[in-house]
Amino acid sequence: MTILAFQHIKSVSSWQGWIVLLLLNLVVFPLNAQRSPLTIFPVTNCPRSEKQADTWYFGEQAGIEFPVGGARPLTNSNVANIYKSPAIISDSLGNLLFFTDAKSVWDRNFNTMSNASSLEGSTGAAQSCIIIPQPGSPNLYYIFTVDILFQPIYGSWGLKYSIVDMNLNNGLGNGTTQWNISLLSAVCEKLTAVYHRNGKDVWVIVHKWDSDEFCAFLLDSKGVSTPVISHAGDTVSGDASHPTNAYGYMKAAPDGSKLALAISGMKKVELYDFDNSSGKVTNPQTYTFNLSDPLVVPVGIEFSQDSRKVYTTVLQPDGSGPPASPSRIYQFDPDKGWNNPQLIDSIVGVRMYGLQLATDGRIYVSRTVGHAIGRKDSLDVIYNPTRPGLDCNYSLLGNVPQSRFSLGGRKPIYGLPNFLQSYFYRPIFTHDSVCHGDVTRFDITNKANIDNVFWDFGDGSTSNLMPPVQHTYAQPGNYKVMLTESFNGKNFLDSAMITIYPKPVVNLGDTILVYSGSSVKLHAGGGFTEYLWSTGSADSIITVDNGGNYFVRVQDIHCCYNTDSVYVNVFKFYIPTAFAPDGVNKIFQVISAYKNISLMMYIYDRWGQLIFQSNDINKGWDGTMNGQKCMPAVYAWKVFIDFLGDEILTNGSIVFNGTVTLVR
Repeated sequence: MTILAFQHIKSVSSWQGWIVLLLLNLVVFPLNAQRSPLTIFPVTNCPRSEKQADTWYFGEQAGIEFPVGGARPLTNSNVANIYKSPAIISDSLGNLLFFTDAKSVWDRNFNTMSNASSLEGSTGAAQSCIIIPQPGSPNLYYIFTVDILFQPIYGSWGLKYSIVDMNLNNGLGNGTTQWNISLLSAVCEKLTAVYHRNGKDVWVIVHKWDSDEFCAFLLDSKGVSTPVISHAGDTVSGDASHPTNAYGYMKAAPDGSKLALAISGMKKVELYDFDNSSGKVTNPQTYTFNLSDPLVVPVGIEFSQDSRKVYTTVLQPDGSGPPASPSRIYQFDPDKGWNNPQLIDSIVGVRMYGLQLATDGRIYVSRTVGHAIGRKDSLDVIYNPTRPGLDCNYSLLGNVPQSRFSLGGRKPIYGLPNFLQSYFYRPIFTHDSVCHGDVTRFDITNKANIDNVFWDFGDGSTSNLMPPVQHTYAQPGNYKVMLTESFNGKNFLDSAMITIYPKPVVNLGDTILVYSGSSVKLHAGGGFTEYLWSTGSADSIITVDNGGNYFVRVQDIHCCYNTDSVYVNVFKFYIPTAFAPDGVNKIFQVISAYKNISLMMYIYDRWGQLIFQSNDINKGWDGTMNGQKCMPAVYAWKVFIDFLGDEILTNGSIVFNGTVTLVR
């Protein structure tokens, strides 16, 4: 089909040398079918990376990194002994930026930032600090800090924030003039954060002391907002000389739907609904531990990666030596009720304190004898936190008990790093390449304790291959994919709806005619997120005045792409110089393959008298005037042409002048 097109390409060979296809994978987030309704997730092929929590530093110069393939210890830090929970941040590609213990700030070279000292958090607070990138400002990072409630004037510092600018100090970062800015006095030692429902802004959440108020501060591109206050659950208060109810951790669920917290003095663990759109906290559920030892209290808390299980440590937190009572790990399954936690393990002589979910889907547990002696050089691990009860495999890997994570000689103390919890909202299984025609690759986030697997791809195809496994869908659409993991004779099912998107439709046509000296607009269509032509243009429309092949690649909101090409054929209007009305060439007329034009043609004799005119390209002069044959001679003519479509651009009318010889 011959059409009029919309862009310029020089040749097929130049196009082939030009286009490079960059396909990056996106981790997606299906929920476990045993624990939540089946959901269609907005999966795309768009490049995305969230490795901000892939590097940890904590304890006695201990560290972990989480590259693809598994966690490994880091022993390159010699600058900090961090008593409780530090904060650390990397960029989206996993490159370390800086970390803090709520007092000092160290850059990626382990040097203190000269203008970022004297943070007014407390290194002894359970969750003393957290680092949040400011939405819309890739160089600005907020450090939120809380302090310990001391007598006789407790909570004198409360919740504060300070801002680090990574553009300062040659890209190593430094503090700004906004340092130790007060937000709220007298808060508990609980500090967590999670994404707003829009996926960009962040809720920073604390609990006010001597109050039943949760305060959720929204950090967006404009800064920190006034808090959303929710009155929910118990009033958290106590003796100023020993405010144990301020102790204990609080965590947001990675999916932003829940809050869980330990109130140590009351021996309570509480679960709340959290609306990550409004910031409201509602629907308290409380469990009180009735243990014989009054010194044993809940402290650490953490969610599984799918937000469906909650874990807590229960221990004797105070003391420089071994605890008199064993430390315990419990699992809560909110789907089965909040009043039936299951004891996972009981450990004698060691304090199992902080819990922290990692990007590998496992929960790491700090372990130490006391704050003065007996620190261990490893962490306990909950290897399969999404599995129920003892099947979570506490420090059990491949049926080998006491399978702890070695820190390479370095040691934790009590806490582990505190992060924006949304970084850990990872799927049980992932899939990438979701555009029709791609080979979709399935993988499992956490490969611990799997004997074999069974995949049901939702289109009648199955596989029992260990991941990664590939599958090609014949048609676009929604597919229910089910994964069964088997370990020690038990099956664990997870499922999700995945979408295979059709390729975007782009049609430049086959051939475009362009008048020599004029131009044509090539249009790839509207509504795409990216355009890339073989000319290098990134616009949806380009203007062409040369012949040749033109190619375009378009990309849609799912980062699915498609290409098309068109050939531009430069043409001219042919007007003969002679014709023979009584012979073969009986008509004098403008000859062209392109006829979407407005035309006026005038024929004059040698004296300038108008003898013929036409406004129809298909109607020419037959060599007569008023029905009488004109004499053989040379006649002058003039032709005016305007293009009726707006795809060919000209500066006014095209005017032709010439002569034609009438032969008889």
